[in-house]
Amino acid sequence: MKNPKKYLSFINAQTLIVLCVALISSVVTLYFRLSIFLDFLVIGLMIFFPLTFLLRSSFRRREKALQYLSLFKASLQSVYYAFQNAKIDEERKAALQHVANNMSDKLLQYLLDGRDEATVQDLSHAIFYFIAGEKKNLKGSFSQKIFLFIFRLNESLEFLVATKRHRTPWGVRAIVLFSIYTFVVFYPASLLHETGFDEPLWYVFLMTAFKGLLLISLYNVQALFEDPFNQKGPDGIRLNDFRFSPVIVQSNEEVMSNVETMTGETIPFEEGDE
Repeated sequence: MKNPKKYLSFINAQTLIVLCVALISSVVTLYFRLSIFLDFLVIGLMIFFPLTFLLRSSFRRREKALQYLSLFKASLQSVYYAFQNAKIDEERKAALQHVANNMSDKLLQYLLDGRDEATVQDLSHAIFYFIAGEKKNLKGSFSQKIFLFIFRLNESLEFLVATKRHRTPWGVRAIVLFSIYTFVVFYPASLLHETGFDEPLWYVFLMTAFKGLLLISLYNVQALFEDPFNQKGPDGIRLNDFRFSPVIVQSNEEVMSNVETMTGETIPFEEGDE
């Protein structure tokens, strides 16, 4: 367990507010001897159905984000590999590697802190500008083939930016939060209606706080899922896994040696192959 605090990330200011409201409502209910018959079915429906919808939607966002992060890294590396095999100057290959590193770093930093959105969206044109600058040195067929990877690259980048910027519907989350507070306020009076006023304060508070904590904890877990890129909870996406990592260009002898190591087969190598 590298960071135990992440497993307590669902405890936040909302948790403290619910506990305070539970204590105040318990004290006021016992002091004024308030009793009310309240059917919590409607409140339960207002909490669990929308909360289930939000959790399902947030989980799908996280899975889609993983899919497009993988697509972004794979497409970027494919473009890099294609240019490494192209007959252009080594300086231009190094320049492309710098462009790819910059795209990867800027995107992951934006997904982490949400800053410089305009700069990140401009990065989607970086590879195109590079190809346009090398148009004289590249064959027409090569440029056309590489555009397929660029399309996937731009598609994944735009999706990830949109996922970071747009969240699940605010109105649904507001209804759930309002319903949780309503439950905590009125539950002590409903409890005393069934048990009578002889119950001690600690019992009324404990019952109210326990149920309120369960509800607000589910809400907080959903709030963590809202942004799948944050590193606050244990389920946050490990962004460093999707950072662009170019391979080191090797000679033919080194390549053949690596292939033999992986396959266990001896591959003949002639000096003319290099």
